[in-house]
Amino acid sequence: MKKVIIDTDCTIDVRGCDLDDAFAILYMIANPDIEVKLVTTTFGNNNEDMTYKSTKKMFDDLSIDIPLVKGGLYTNDGGVAIKKAVEENKDITILSLGSTTNTQKALSLGLDPKKIKSFVAMGGITEELKFKKKTMRELNLSIDYLSTNYVLNKVKNVDIITGNNCMSHTYRVNDHPTYKSIYMNYLKKSLIRLTDEFLEEFGQRELVVWDALAALYITNPEFFIDHKKNICLDENLLNGYLVEGNDKKVNLPELKDDFDAMAYIVNIIEKEAFI
Repeated sequence: MKKVIIDTDCTIDVRGCDLDDAFAILYMIANPDIEVKLVTTTFGNNNEDMTYKSTKKMFDDLSIDIPLVKGGLYTNDGGVAIKKAVEENKDITILSLGSTTNTQKALSLGLDPKKIKSFVAMGGITEELKFKKKTMRELNLSIDYLSTNYVLNKVKNVDIITGNNCMSHTYRVNDHPTYKSIYMNYLKKSLIRLTDEFLEEFGQRELVVWDALAALYITNPEFFIDHKKNICLDENLLNGYLVEGNDKKVNLPELKDDFDAMAYIVNIIEKEAFI
């Protein structure tokens, strides 16, 4: 069983904000091959107060019994919790779904980066994220790019699921969706809301469930093709760009074209989440 820390900017019930973090969290909890040891919240989709409130409500509503710690810029608690969890669990992976602030704080507080099995992040771009109506900004690595620079410099094994590599693996919500699991039914209202918002803002009905695809890399790396790349750790990260350079070798996995990733993720949740 794989051990995972999830560092999230979850905003499932917040209008105008994404729900991909919630999708990723519930997929990881439902997956029988994953043991989520800790969830920390940070800023990104919204401020750190709102992301903690949203995540806490979801945990309470679904009776999720996993340690949840509020982190972000204005507290070291997230970093302290990550440091403790890594030190207490051998071969643990950090799944970073928001700003990299909490991981940076854990490292700054003395966490040995060699104890992190891998750092899997959703974020970064290699070119613009162009939709029909507008171009989307980079999602996570740029939010606190100095922390991103620090983390990427320190941690050896880094896998980044870029926004560009997620664009073609979408999820279309039916007009009247029906689900059988408690988790998917919990997501349903927000999926309908986000579909309307995404269509209005970006001109596309199909959702890109970014963070769930990053979670999928941890559970099933065989669904991806690994691409090693040497990148610069410089001001390009301010806009989330992963520019070729000589500062850091990272892995930029790409989902296989013939694989329906979202159907697989939903099927796992539907099959397992009956608690």
